[in-house]
Amino acid sequence: MDTFFVAISLFRRRKYDECIEVCNGLLQNNALHQGPWELKMRSMTQRVYIDDIEADDDVAEDILDTHTIATAPRPGTSIRTAAALAGSTAAGKATAAGARPRTGTGRPITGISRPGTLSLQRPGSTLGNKTAMKTARTAGSARNIRLGSASMFAVGDPTGPLFHVSRLHPDKYADKDCLSKPLFQYLYYHEGEIRKAMALCDAVLNLKRTEAGWWWNTQKARCLIATGSPREAEPYLRVALAQMYHPDTVLLLARIYIKIDQPTAALEVCKYGLERLPNDVTLLTQQARVLELVGNLTASVRRYRQISQWDPMNTEALACIAVSYFYGNQPETALLYYRRILSMGAHSAELYCNIGLCCLYGGQLDLVFPCFQRAIRMATTPELKADIWYNLSFVAMTTGDQHLARRCLRLCIATNGSHGAALNNMAVMVARQKQFSKAKSYLMAAKGALRNCEEIQNNLEYIENFE
Repeated sequence: MDTFFVAISLFRRRKYDECIEVCNGLLQNNALHQGPWELKMRSMTQRVYIDDIEADDDVAEDILDTHTIATAPRPGTSIRTAAALAGSTAAGKATAAGARPRTGTGRPITGISRPGTLSLQRPGSTLGNKTAMKTARTAGSARNIRLGSASMFAVGDPTGPLFHVSRLHPDKYADKDCLSKPLFQYLYYHEGEIRKAMALCDAVLNLKRTEAGWWWNTQKARCLIATGSPREAEPYLRVALAQMYHPDTVLLLARIYIKIDQPTAALEVCKYGLERLPNDVTLLTQQARVLELVGNLTASVRRYRQISQWDPMNTEALACIAVSYFYGNQPETALLYYRRILSMGAHSAELYCNIGLCCLYGGQLDLVFPCFQRAIRMATTPELKADIWYNLSFVAMTTGDQHLARRCLRLCIATNGSHGAALNNMAVMVARQKQFSKAKSYLMAAKGALRNCEEIQNNLEYIENFE
């Protein structure tokens, strides 16, 4: 069998490491053979490829001042105002839908962690009293990943660096359609050289102009978004949509409006996209996420129900529906959805913690502690462990075991010293023992972690009356 055909077969079967080894052998015989060189470049790209549209979970906190539209937007039209409103009630009783605990990004904790949300979780963010946590589905931002040290044709050593990025001249490859696209993907995803990738896009767009196609306009906009220029990327995406209505282009345009805190415009983009691409799951998911960010949880859950009809295996939709039942005082129904997620192979600490909370409120007390024991064993990060200990302390308080509740709170604070809700609850338990000075110190630490929490401020004023 021809060796190059073997390499192509390995690539199609996603055996990228083996494909690279075969290509290295071919390049040792003929270092100027373009076929193996291009296939090796594609394999190295696919080996580290991450969908950056899914991986990047941007919110309005990182907006530059030049992108600010209004200092006091109308309610329901800004992500920042929705996040601030939720932050003021984060440590209180989370019984109403508008008072659900949220992550550091301002997103309600719904039972699933989207890509990018865990890294943006601020220290001290609370899960509230009735807290359904996240089921992990994490990924890093693609523009921050630089796996592999590949550094233009390496004639001397085919097994070494593929080429030297600093010596790349984009104009030489702009007219080579079979090479320019994989070269761009290699520069963007594998090397992380956004500027070089954008220079290649400019060379192709300047050479072909209107004949460049929607793909190059979309990639140009992608590079501009990655370099922090979302406003400049918008015209390129509009041109790409006029050439071809692709879901990725719609999602990138919606992401621009999220970056500049215009969720209403993002919803309109998704709406027009769904008119051209009816029942597209990715666009429905984006629409549901934006509705969730602005606090319209009812409409968001309605979108997730529609998603679950078209994609019954969508864990994000199932988890969001489950948490809506949980806060709607229907823990038994929420437990059915969480068990369905569990049956699909999603075993994580967050999921078992959710199941334990649903069992607690559903009256299945014999299953509560086994679920939390497994959640503690599977927890990896200190913040996650602290959240589980905090939820377990609430379980103990619900069952009347004050001693166990105090021990769980101490373990939570020892794991994460800036857990505001745990510090507040610890202050309440200490105050019941008439140790008001110690309770005040806990409340001061809790106030440092959650500055806008009304409950902590009220407890602090109450304690000061006894001094």
